[in-house]
Amino acid sequence: MRRRPLLILGAVALLLVSGCAPTPEPTPTASVDPSPSPTPTPTSDPIVAPTPAFDVTCDDVAAEMSALVGAPAGAVEETLSRVSMPNWYPGPALYAFQRAGGIACSTGDDSRSWEVTVVPRAQTVITGAESRGGWWGEESRCEDNGICVFQVLDGDVLVSAQMMEPEVGSGDAARIDEGLRRIAAAAVATSKDVELAPSDIVGVECAQFLTKDELAEELGTEVFLIDSFGGWGIPSEVYQAVNGSRICYYASGESEYESQGYLTITTLPGGAWAFELIEGGTAVEIEGADAALRGVDEFDRPVLDVRVGSDWIRLTTFEGSGISDLTQVAEHVVQNFTVGRPAPQ
Repeated sequence: MRRRPLLILGAVALLLVSGCAPTPEPTPTASVDPSPSPTPTPTSDPIVAPTPAFDVTCDDVAAEMSALVGAPAGAVEETLSRVSMPNWYPGPALYAFQRAGGIACSTGDDSRSWEVTVVPRAQTVITGAESRGGWWGEESRCEDNGICVFQVLDGDVLVSAQMMEPEVGSGDAARIDEGLRRIAAAAVATSKDVELAPSDIVGVECAQFLTKDELAEELGTEVFLIDSFGGWGIPSEVYQAVNGSRICYYASGESEYESQGYLTITTLPGGAWAFELIEGGTAVEIEGADAALRGVDEFDRPVLDVRVGSDWIRLTTFEGSGISDLTQVAEHVVQNFTVGRPAPQ
């Protein structure tokens, strides 16, 4: 099913909530190096998914949601929702909550859908989101058109949910809230300490991957690099602040809404496990990368996924960008990240 973008013409503003916010510094943890090395992490160890900080799974979430709103309208995926998603979600961002020690569960289509996320260290996440205009407190709200939004806090666990269920109305908010609180309580009861996997791209600035001048030389036109966007929310906080991932948007002007998009770079530190879940890509050779796959995303945009050490980097281009093949750009990004730029002559 072709997905419906929340932005037109390839703009990558973060539209889950309104407001403006600068690119945050990643939240430090005991296992995350805030000054990443340019040398990629060796991947001789088996590639495994992150360990959640509690024993609640998407099977548990699906069982609770089925009791609350009926059987899911399709398979339950362990990702953020692919229905009406912002166009920075496809690829690495879909798995941001797992990287942070949480879970993301979703299902449905354009007529019925739900998404539930559970994240640990909630007070840190909320404080960061609030400082950037992306948190307004707990809420439990259903409209009579079936659209519901929930933010449920229990101790240091935050459960967020959004859903579209035509048979649900404003009178159902309280009982759905109770169900989500049962999920939160189960996560609190089974909480445990987990470490974020080490990564070399935590907090790496966009220009370390690719400068605007380097892409301008490639395209033969002026390029602007946009790395701060309007809008914020819990997913943005988890992706950018907790995980230290980046959204790097290279465009024809300074406005993400009005410019021609050339290229977007998104990342998942320690995301080799999620890279292995990509379906339908065609393997390509990228010098310096451990693996690379060419394909299209849910919005039919050309993408090139690259695994460098334990990290996943995605390059996405847009109609009218002038980029017919992402291979050369990807090799430039990998060269900059793994080897560094050559010294000026």
